[in-house]
Amino acid sequence: MSITGNEIKIIQSLSGHRSDVTSCDFASDYTLVTGSSDKTIRLWEWVRGSGYVERSYSPLRGHKYQVTCVRISPQGAMLASASVDGTAILWNLHSGIKIYTMVQVNGDAIRVCRFAPDSSILVTAGDNGAVCVWDLVHRSLIRTIVEHEGTTTSLTFTPDSQYLISACSLEVLKIWYVQDLVDTTSDSSCCPVAKCENAHDLGVVCAEISKKITTDEDDPLIKRYTMATSGNSNEIKIWTITSKSTPKHKNTINEVAVEYCDSFDGHNSSVTCIRYTNSGAYLVSSSLDKLVKIWDEEGNCVATLRGHTRYVNCVAVSKDCLLAASGSNDKLILVWDLTGNLTTESELVKPLRLSFNSVGTIPEFQLMRNAESNDNEVKLLEKIDDVSEGAINCCAFNNSGILATGSGDKLVRLFRVVEENNNVEELNYSPLEGHTYPVNYVEFSRDGSKLASCSLDGGTNIWNSETGEKIASLPENSLSLKVCRFSPDGNFLITAGDDEKATIWDSEFKPIATLEGHLDAVTSASFTPDGAIIATTSFNADFRLWKNDSYESITVKEDAHDYGIQSCDFSQNLEPVPNNIVDVQSYLLGTCGNDGFVKLWRISLPKKSDELEFDEIEIKVWRVLRGHGGNVICVRFSPNVSEIICSTATDRQARIWSVYSAECLYVLDHDSIVTACAFSSDCSLVATGCIDKTLWLWKMPQQLVFRTIVATKIQCRTKALIDWSTSDVIKWLKNMDLGDVVENAQNTSLDGQKILTLSEEQICSGLELSEEQAQRLSRELRWLKQDELQISQTKNCEIPHEFLCPITHEIMREPVTCSDGFTYEKNAICEWFMSGKYSSPLTNEILTNTEYTYNHELRNSIHSFLEQDD
Repeated sequence: MSITGNEIKIIQSLSGHRSDVTSCDFASDYTLVTGSSDKTIRLWEWVRGSGYVERSYSPLRGHKYQVTCVRISPQGAMLASASVDGTAILWNLHSGIKIYTMVQVNGDAIRVCRFAPDSSILVTAGDNGAVCVWDLVHRSLIRTIVEHEGTTTSLTFTPDSQYLISACSLEVLKIWYVQDLVDTTSDSSCCPVAKCENAHDLGVVCAEISKKITTDEDDPLIKRYTMATSGNSNEIKIWTITSKSTPKHKNTINEVAVEYCDSFDGHNSSVTCIRYTNSGAYLVSSSLDKLVKIWDEEGNCVATLRGHTRYVNCVAVSKDCLLAASGSNDKLILVWDLTGNLTTESELVKPLRLSFNSVGTIPEFQLMRNAESNDNEVKLLEKIDDVSEGAINCCAFNNSGILATGSGDKLVRLFRVVEENNNVEELNYSPLEGHTYPVNYVEFSRDGSKLASCSLDGGTNIWNSETGEKIASLPENSLSLKVCRFSPDGNFLITAGDDEKATIWDSEFKPIATLEGHLDAVTSASFTPDGAIIATTSFNADFRLWKNDSYESITVKEDAHDYGIQSCDFSQNLEPVPNNIVDVQSYLLGTCGNDGFVKLWRISLPKKSDELEFDEIEIKVWRVLRGHGGNVICVRFSPNVSEIICSTATDRQARIWSVYSAECLYVLDHDSIVTACAFSSDCSLVATGCIDKTLWLWKMPQQLVFRTIVATKIQCRTKALIDWSTSDVIKWLKNMDLGDVVENAQNTSLDGQKILTLSEEQICSGLELSEEQAQRLSRELRWLKQDELQISQTKNCEIPHEFLCPITHEIMREPVTCSDGFTYEKNAICEWFMSGKYSSPLTNEILTNTEYTYNHELRNSIHSFLEQDD
């Protein structure tokens, strides 16, 4: 739409703040958020007949001093606020509940916060110049950059989330490659890819990047972004940022340049805030001269808005460019009608309202309250005394909910947890007899059908977990066995113990290899989630890595723990640590020992390397978990995504830790030394065993359980299309219901660089597709490239109701259907889950699960609708 100054009018003046309004922002459903020096955040919603009215839970009070910045997340589920008190708070926008509080380095004042457009990270910065990068999936600080010498006054992302621009009071602009910021595999400091000094006389106040991306006609790998900056020099400067992308696996860096283009002159004092409209066609600015101005792309001032009696601090524009809002030192928020056709009677929001009080369901407000109440604590379901006649040495769950224990009375016991009442009942064929000395370890195969147990007697037994029948007895070792573990595919078993060796057994339980090299008893072992690597640990304080095909030792880590290692476990997540090198595979190994620590080791090695050299393998401590007051005996990652980890120790405690923040989430106190722990397959239960013969069963908080599930669906970073490997392309093809094209794509090694540099016709021709396949693939490729350039699809006609996302009220690009039966935009429902909401956005009933499936039929209908001529 076009804007002319004659049509614009004030539609409403909002009062409520008791001091100057410092920041404001719009959500896609016209929700308006304002922050003020009065320490509060106010939320306003549009009600037909009344205009903007304050929500019932507004204002939000959580800051001790002036609120400096408020920002709504890209999909509208979350709100971030920053303050002079040195904190940034993440809020649930739809309930006003506090989700998470972030503290800036040294507690210095925060002046600005900004979400990445893909919702993966939040960046905060302020008086000390430090820029803090927060992972929103795991709610943890992943990097702090101390590069600016002055106050960092502004942050802005390119619309594709590839670059972050920071600006400071000393006239400096710096551009950062976001993948470098989130890559925690690198211990080196992060450096800007470009910088500009003397950007504005007297310092930069605000920076904003247009959502419009252009590419070079001759080279599709070259992108251009338009950036506007303002400062204390009264002018607005326009810059072009040019980026030439290169695939990360080529070990080259992106070429980035920033070039001054133009200046917009018109304000008579410092320009405090600038915002581009969603289309990039207009730029809106506010100033100390009490004015709000609107500029077109050529620098023409098309409108000057007068209404404030004191200087204007902030401005915001709704996504469809119907409304603008400005906040001032006069304590008012003025809402401007940019069309000249609106009144408070106008219906801006279609009645796709979220339900907060559905009959028979828990209101979302209460659901989020529960997240901060005792309902979010670990609960002891049952403590079973004298479950055996000896210490509980080990325990394990299978995927059917059966719990196995091994104890000092030579027996293996099997229990089932009854879902209705969470009671623990011993199975009728339990206990299993077959060992002549204490049982040291039990483990189920991944499919849950088999159970292995090993003992001080040197023997290993394999049991049918459904009947209790003994399947096999492995030849006894001359000395005690301490561990027996299945490979992920169940085709191999490793046993190890006091003879300083480990033995590999095949699927028929015949020995096929012996791993030798340790100088003391082998205490534990673990397979990587792909089964390619085996780790073994020793009382001698070292751990070794072995290839599971040749069984050769590929590296040794000496002195991993003082006084010896007790236990180890691999994360089941194949991409546990963000890594921007596509030809390197990373694993995460947890170890614990007699030094009282749990250590998480990042292990990186080349992919598809038949002959690994010692110097090709990198092992570094990624996290150290401190808190236990004694020897740590056992460590276990949660299943599947491995978001959390449990450890047990001689201090009579089990601890639940966040893998990514290294924060101790829960401390579980016991009556004696805790020897073992195990997660259920859905992470809802934790079992712990003690030396005093007691078995404890704990119920994990639902919020934590859902969070671990959601983490499997939300990538911590959006991978640039140019970095897509062939496997990434194949995954995308399957998601887009193009499975019949996969084999062709695999044979031609189709990757992201080819998709970007070749035309749809060239790609389809090279894949030798049928006409029907070529048509479907061409359409998806065309949309994929549009997504890469963040091209928004608009229509001048009425959009069918079913094409709009119920959360964002915008046309869907990737519609997915959830367990409530309704369809949402994929990014919107993922952000909904990230904000801590696990209820249906439409019915408010608590979801049975967070699974979703692509709605291909609806997606095709949307495509056809958008490709029609208006």
